[in-house]
Amino acid sequence: MKGLFSIVAALLAFSCQVYCDGPINNNLFYNFTGSEQQDPVQIIYFVVGVSVAGQIGDVCAVGVSNETAGNYCQAIFNDIYPPGFVSVNGSIGYPDFFEYFSENYNYSYTNVSCSNGYSSCTGSQTSNCTASGGLLSIQCSYITPECYPGQTGLNNYVNVSNGPGLFTVTGPPTICVDGSFLPVCSGVSLSHIDVSRICLYSLGISSGFVGAPSGVVVPPLNLTRDLGRVVTGFECTGLTNCTNTTMYGDCSPNGYATLTCQKVCADSDNFTLFSNQTTMVELNGISYYIGIPQFCAGGTYARVCNDGTNYPYGSIFCRGAGFAFGNLLPSNSSLAQTLYSGSPQGIIYFSNFTCSGTDENCDNNPSFSSNPQCYTGQLETILRCSPGIPCNGSKLYLHNNITRIVNGREIVSGIPIYCIDGAFYASLRNDGSQTPAVLNLFCQSMGFDNNGVILSHDSSVYGTAPVGTAYYSSFSCPLTANTVDDCDALSSTNQQCLAGTMDLVLQCSRAASTVTPSVTSRPTPSGSASVLANGVTVSVLVALILAVLLLA
Repeated sequence: MKGLFSIVAALLAFSCQVYCDGPINNNLFYNFTGSEQQDPVQIIYFVVGVSVAGQIGDVCAVGVSNETAGNYCQAIFNDIYPPGFVSVNGSIGYPDFFEYFSENYNYSYTNVSCSNGYSSCTGSQTSNCTASGGLLSIQCSYITPECYPGQTGLNNYVNVSNGPGLFTVTGPPTICVDGSFLPVCSGVSLSHIDVSRICLYSLGISSGFVGAPSGVVVPPLNLTRDLGRVVTGFECTGLTNCTNTTMYGDCSPNGYATLTCQKVCADSDNFTLFSNQTTMVELNGISYYIGIPQFCAGGTYARVCNDGTNYPYGSIFCRGAGFAFGNLLPSNSSLAQTLYSGSPQGIIYFSNFTCSGTDENCDNNPSFSSNPQCYTGQLETILRCSPGIPCNGSKLYLHNNITRIVNGREIVSGIPIYCIDGAFYASLRNDGSQTPAVLNLFCQSMGFDNNGVILSHDSSVYGTAPVGTAYYSSFSCPLTANTVDDCDALSSTNQQCLAGTMDLVLQCSRAASTVTPSVTSRPTPSGSASVLANGVTVSVLVALILAVLLLA
């Protein structure tokens, strides 16, 4: 008999590596006494001790109900596992060989009650539990966790390759509830953020859609354990804040939901201006292309929702798509739904994309948009982009310029526009930051004398800079500067600039030759009556920030 006890003790010592003696805030104590497996149910046995009036003692069976035993079990498992990880049922129960276990403490208590918490337990002290029903043993039964809270998955999925590194994964979605994966019923409303949450936490892919791609046959549900319980509701208000509802039964008559997670692009793919057709308009003699800015983030197509939380980044995104400049159009434009139609499935939308100071200083922590209007084309970002006016060798000119001859001087005034990357699209912001030295350098770069003067902006005379023109302020030029090539400047985000109400009008002059006064809206070939630029390109930092928006 002594040898048998030694074997039992050795086995229990091994099991105690997981369920060791455990004090809970020095008020509730538990000791592992045995376990058994009735797959998928695991049963663990404990004896318990409590502190009454500061003295720790064993709990005797007399006066303890199954409900009290269940409370002990839940407290113990909340100590062993993270709260909510395991749902446990408890009752009074004894393992095999329980007779070999003796009391652990110098005190014993009957009729123990901890209804006001384990720090204030009460009970009647007795010398031992022999005459009080013996030492209390509780059995705690639970389903062995196969997943953790918040985990999702695709059950028995099929993987279809669509090229190098591109694929779709399709199958029935499952949600972890009380440690087990439960299937989701067809007809459960899954929003775009719900789908993104399931795909992200299942496969590390940030997007997908409800249903299956054309031609893909969905395999049948094949659960590791079928508990006869299903998910009838699932909703996420963010990627980490989700709730679900369940019921016992099956998903008859509609069956189980089908979900597809996808990787359809590489994050290194070029930024594009999406539309289901090439849309081009002519405005003031300049070609503009209209579409929806689209890029790749986390392996899926991504867009920015025009929900009022984002920086007005028209020119930034147009430059990212290979254009010179551009601007935003209203989401309720008549073109919005036309452009949205034909959009690929599973697009994700971002909010809270902001910039401050300069184009290069932008927020790199945008959030998933939860507004359903973002996903139905009602809040699409619509861009009007232009390749700009080709510079044709000229680097600087006065837009909508007026030429006069006064006392033998040729005087030309207009809105200065300069060339960056082969197209005219940058101008000066009339905010008082442009110094006389900078203005003189601008005039000098166009072949005029060093006598630049700022004039009042009369839009009826000079109009405005081309739609989408970028604006710069605070030009800084070293004393040794010969042209604006040697200067640097800051990009301006002032909305008055983008609206054309802060255009700077510059006047330059030089000794007159035979010139016919004229008005022109763009640079013309050398020898015409218009003022032409003779300088070289402005050295302004215009780094694209598109990579800022992509998810790290």
